Order: sequence, then structure tokens, then C-alpha cells
Amino acid sequence: MPVGEARRILTADDVHAIVVTFRDLLRTHQESINRLNVYPVPDGDTGTNMALTMESVVAEVEALVSDTDEPDMAAVCRAIGHGALMGGRGNSGVILSQILRALSLGFADAYAVGPVAVAQSLESAATGAYEAVSRPVEGTILTVARDAAAAATRAVDDGAELVGVIEAARVAGGEALARTPEQLPVLAAAGVVDAGGAGLLLLLDAALHVVDGRDLPVPIGVPAQVGPERVFPAAAQSGDDLRFEVMYLLEADDAVIPAFRRTWEGLGDSIVVVGGDGLWNCHVHTDDVGAAVEAGIEAGRPRSIRVTDLRDEVEEERWVREAAGRLTADGPGADGAGAAGDRRASAGLDDGPAADGPIVCGVVAVAVGTGVERLLRSLGAQEIVSGGQSMNPSVAELIDAIGA
Repeated sequence: MPVGEARRILTADDVHAIVVTFRDLLRTHQESINRLNVYPVPDGDTGTNMALTMESVVAEVEALVSDTDEPDMAAVCRAIGHGALMGGRGNSGVILSQILRALSLGFADAYAVGPVAVAQSLESAATGAYEAVSRPVEGTILTVARDAAAAATRAVDDGAELVGVIEAARVAGGEALARTPEQLPVLAAAGVVDAGGAGLLLLLDAALHVVDGRDLPVPIGVPAQVGPERVFPAAAQSGDDLRFEVMYLLEADDAVIPAFRRTWEGLGDSIVVVGGDGLWNCHVHTDDVGAAVEAGIEAGRPRSIRVTDLRDEVEEERWVREAAGRLTADGPGADGAGAAGDRRASAGLDDGPAADGPIVCGVVAVAVGTGVERLLRSLGAQEIVSGGQSMNPSVAELIDAIGA
């Protein structure tokens, strides 16, 4: 694309580039989004879950591209939809998967993905996201998606080209995000905007980068005052004190899903069910894990069952925030990138035991997130290798850390 010339339609290659860029942005902004996470549970994992969801999407698309010389739009969109459904993680990740599936369906059905198709697909995505949530709450990712879609439709009505439609959606989405504390008291009390909405805006940033060469946003972090003394009392007002997060893929006829939803509504909250054509990604917060799983067995065949103790997650997040506050007055870092020495310097840390003499027994840890890195260093780890579930470090990285 010549410098200064924006695309007028999206090709399959463009859509591929957008999802990869979005994944990369989520990884870069992951920790700052995690620190915004106070609703529905302050477990500090929204950025991580959205990034892991996009890892699944990108893996599907990359596999397609490696096996096909020139995959068409329909094939790329099928890969996005399937990857999103299979990889949706957590409350925001599953909602994001519904948004991505709706967008990909809209793009796949379009002869040419121009401004009209983009606006219509954004509208479908917002509608689908609201329908996926049993009890929609304003001031969340849902509100941001809806306002962005409405602005895109208005831009099309005004005759805007592709970049103008995406830009209108991004501006309106940003304004909606800024208003989320006015709609959700828990956000106002904690002094943050909605974490899921912040993550969703990065999708539009990625699209503007691919379509018009716009600069990608740099993580700005979270204000230092957003510490545990504000976050956890505020989160207690949300009313979601259910202990467990239950997630699974459900193979079931579409016709039984309404009854399945009603059963879950009697068991818990934060219910998100997305999918179709016999395969569903299901998420609920509940105190009764057994009944939540049994509901899936009655409806069909649940698999890939994951159960998380939310109380443990919240306590761990409290520990991370308290430790980060002790270690540096500037709060958590934004991205955790760079060499070990750079991370130590940016975190306000010294080199640990090495500063006092030779290391007799060294510890190399593998962790994701600057907050966790700080905790491990405070406990005596000499080197931290970035990695974790689904993103294991290489042997070379581990050897380099041992050598250091």
C-alpha cells in the first residue's frame, strides 16, 4: 500500500494481519488491562484471558495459511470463528469470542468487505454479545461494543470510506469506555475504566494500523493510586461473591441451549454461552460446581472442563497488588518486555542476592506478568523467563537464564 493511501476494502490478508496485530497488542497491554480488572471479580486476569483467546484465533489462522497457498476470505473467517469458540477464556474472553465470531461471519458473507460490511458486522457483533450474556450489565465491554457499532453505522450513512468507519467506531468506543465508571459504581469506586472494554478497543486500533498505517497505542499503565485499598472494597459492592468459575465446551443441540441457560441462571451469575451448530463455549460463576457440570451432561456432552477457585484468584491478585505497591511507588509495569536488567530497573528493583556476593544456589522462574515477576524476585529468584500456559519458553531461553 503506498504511503498515505488507506485501503478501501479488506482482503483476507488484511483480516489475517488484523487478528495477529490485535493478539500482539493484547500481549503488550496485558498487564495494564489486568490491573483494570475489578468487575465482576477482581482476579486480575482479563488481559490474560483476552490474550489467550486471541492466541487460539491466531493459531487457527496461521495453521490455515501454512496449509493453503492463498486462503480466501471465507476460509480465514472460518478459522477465526473456530479459534475464537475453542479458545475463549474467562468472562471477557468468551464475550470477545462471540464478537469475533459475529465479525467473521459478517465478513465471510460479504462479496467485498468495505465500509457497509464492517458496520453491519460490528452491529451483529454487539447484538450477539448482548445475547450471549444472560444478565447484561452496562458499563462493560458490551457497552463499548454497542456504541462503537452505532457510530460505524452513522459513519456509513454519512458516506464515510472504510477508514472513516473504523475511526468513528474507535472514537465512539473510546468515549464509551471513558463513561463506564458513570454506569458501573464499582469502577468509579476503584478509579478505573472497564478492563474488557479497554481490551476490545485494541481490536479497532489494530484495524486502523492495518488499514491506514496508524501508530499502535503504547501501554500507559494504571495510576499508582489504584491499589488494593481501593480495588477490593469497591469490588465487594459488585455482589458477585460466588466462589467458583466453571467453564467448558458443550456439544449439544442448539434447541436445548435456552433450557440449559435457565438452569444455569438458577445456579449462578456472570453467565456467558456462545456458539452454535452443536458446539458451545459456556462460562458461569457459581457455588455449586457439580450442578453446573450436571446441567451440561443433561444438555449434551461437556468437555475441556475448567474450574477455578475465584477466592484464591482474588487473594492472589490482592497479594500481587500489595507486593507491587511495596516494591515500587509507580505501580505495575505495562508490558513486562525487555531484558531482565531492564525489567529490574523499570520495576525499581536491584539485582537481588547477586549484589551481596557470589550466588551459591540460583533460582530461575518462569512467569507471566510484571507483578508476578516482582513477587518472585522479592522471594529471591535471580532470573525470570517470560512464559506460562500455552506460551512455554524455549530451551535456549532457559539456558540463557541459567547462564546469567
